[in-house]
Amino acid sequence: MSTPIKEKGLSRLDFLKASGALVIAFSLPLTLKAGSARAAGHGAFAPVNPAEMDAWLAVGPDGMVTLFTGKVELGGGLLTGFAQIVAEELDVPFSSMTVVSGDTLLTPNQGFTAGSSSISGAGPLIRQVAADARYALLQHAATHLGVPAAGLTVKAGVVSVKGNPAKSISYADLIGGKHFAELLPVKSAGFGGIQIGGKGVPKKPSQYTTVGQPLPRIDIPDKVTGKFAFVQDVRVPGMLHGRVIRPSGIGSQLISVGSPPKGVRVLREHNFLGVVAENEWDAVQAAQNLPVKWSNWKGLPAMADLYSAIRSDASAYSVVASGGNVSTALGAAKTTLQASYTTPIETHGSIGPSCAVAEIKDGVATVWSGTQDPSSLRANVADLLGLAMDNVRVICVEASGCYGRNGADPAAIDAVIMARLAGRPVRVQWMRWDEHGWDPKSPATVHDLVGGVDAKGQISAWQHEAWIPAQFSTTIIGGTLVGHPLGMGSNGGFDGPMVYNFPSFSQIQHGEGNLFSSTPESVGIISAWMRSPGQFQVNFAMESFVDELASAAGADPVEFRLRHLTDWRLIALLKAVAKAANWQPRTSPQAHALTGKAGIVTGRGVAISNRGGTLNAQVSEVEVNRATGEIQVTHVFAGQDNGLTINPRAVKLHMEGAITQSVSRTLLEEVTFDQSNITSTDWSTYPILTFKGAPVIETLLIDRPELPATGVGEPSVNPVAPSIANAVFDAIGVRIRQLPMRPDRVKAALAQALQAAATTKS
Repeated sequence: MSTPIKEKGLSRLDFLKASGALVIAFSLPLTLKAGSARAAGHGAFAPVNPAEMDAWLAVGPDGMVTLFTGKVELGGGLLTGFAQIVAEELDVPFSSMTVVSGDTLLTPNQGFTAGSSSISGAGPLIRQVAADARYALLQHAATHLGVPAAGLTVKAGVVSVKGNPAKSISYADLIGGKHFAELLPVKSAGFGGIQIGGKGVPKKPSQYTTVGQPLPRIDIPDKVTGKFAFVQDVRVPGMLHGRVIRPSGIGSQLISVGSPPKGVRVLREHNFLGVVAENEWDAVQAAQNLPVKWSNWKGLPAMADLYSAIRSDASAYSVVASGGNVSTALGAAKTTLQASYTTPIETHGSIGPSCAVAEIKDGVATVWSGTQDPSSLRANVADLLGLAMDNVRVICVEASGCYGRNGADPAAIDAVIMARLAGRPVRVQWMRWDEHGWDPKSPATVHDLVGGVDAKGQISAWQHEAWIPAQFSTTIIGGTLVGHPLGMGSNGGFDGPMVYNFPSFSQIQHGEGNLFSSTPESVGIISAWMRSPGQFQVNFAMESFVDELASAAGADPVEFRLRHLTDWRLIALLKAVAKAANWQPRTSPQAHALTGKAGIVTGRGVAISNRGGTLNAQVSEVEVNRATGEIQVTHVFAGQDNGLTINPRAVKLHMEGAITQSVSRTLLEEVTFDQSNITSTDWSTYPILTFKGAPVIETLLIDRPELPATGVGEPSVNPVAPSIANAVFDAIGVRIRQLPMRPDRVKAALAQALQAAATTKS
């Protein structure tokens, strides 16, 4: 399906005539003139003013309510949740809600859609705006109906006099198609960027009728019927199709370029090289066959030396958290253990390769992208082109999914560069080798842990030393190649709080240096965020090592965790999940684990986590084939406490997707490379979990409406890897400390353990 773009420079109020569910900016009719949120005297695409209610909400003549939000849909149902919040506070039917999102011309800047922060950060803001709008509408209705606002009630978008429902007026009749013309007290704050506090009083959770309901997602019908327009479907008049030709080595210099075939144009700037054509297949063929010579670059370490290179390349050191005296406690411990864990470089591996369209005309630029952060991409485009921000518009159009900074923004910058060089709109569609080879990677990490258990079976000492990015700015590859580096933000590090009550502990972090960077001064594997960056890796090491200490203490893994927890919510959650999984107290590994018995053996493992206040506990069941080393995760019991749940259906589906993807990361996913470049550039060299390997997942939600809502996009990934590792240990008595847990590694670990056992007996 292709979607022609017809509009340019329209305002957010041009959308009021639209009806239905989720709306896409470029597919709607144009009816009304620019709203008050358009700032006078600015460029073609001046931003909306978040201090105006009209920047957030509009009521159409037909009573449809439109929410404008800078947050974007990444596949988890976020916009459905926002629509539920607004419908709740305005007392309008959920079916009358529409949402416009992620368009820098039409929506407020609310920062990244990332870090599981949208419902927790932007949700209260949207709730307050809707409450303020309801307050304003009631004031208007009070004047119209001649009664105090306290004497009015609202149902289904109709305001009526209490005790006299015949005396009423609808929102549509009060303000439909008009501006609210109300100012809101606004201040900047944190990751969400904006906070608002007005005169409206949001409802109490006990009054909710829409929030908390498992309503179907508003975007799914069009997606399953093929009506939905993804960014790959965008078409612009006069558009060319573009492909980028990648360097042979990450740091290679472009030496020469041959002549293109007829109908194909070569675009070059410094080390950036691409081709454009009227016909997409011509561009594809030219990109693969054009004679190009690059310099020989071999600046990466050998893959076998990855983890030693990470240890030696650390550029920073810090104590993240500490308490007590670890050295003294270790000296007094009855039992001490130490272990090292490693996690690999991973790629996002989006099923549909990234795509973007860019148009530069008359000194203004418009970009259609699957970006997570339209405002940051807008700033990068302005920087690259030397334009004022007000002359750049970014329209977020959903892509094929995202869980971290994948290729969406880099593809958009590719499109902008090529549109500038071609003098026409350009659609850049990445190929599979672009996505696997050149999307920013999740960096590898190393973890050294030391722990002590006292005579009472309690952990008395804990030290976790990690080599993990303390902070990294992802460089967009296109900007680097044209000699104009552009960043995508920074994140990472020792993420996640210490959930246990250890009397003596320390968390130490070393920041990785040049291996995971890509700038003109230091070329390496481009790094970026990936689902629950930092904490996925940290939790694998931490929760695996807790199990090692439990085994050393001869304790049941669930009971051992409970004796070290003080958070009543986490205690309740772990107990609930253990009950749902019919957990039988035992010590790990099972008695048969190292008997050498052939065939398939089973095991169970548990793990917990806290990400941003969202609590998770999981029990995983596995089958391990001793002969092949293959691990099959058969069942995952997953519990979550995220405070107030806006839509339990969406949350459970989010958990199922996150857990399935994390099983894939745990068992299969690892980027390979030589000293020049990434070598895992397709699905055979970078396999992911198939339907056959997917586990049965049972989810358990503990809803706490009295508490603020916390994020659900990332937290459920964190217990997955350690719960699987603990289950494997339970089954075969061998601890796998390196991800992914591929069959060859399991077989090697089993053989080594059996050989050691035989040597001990002899």
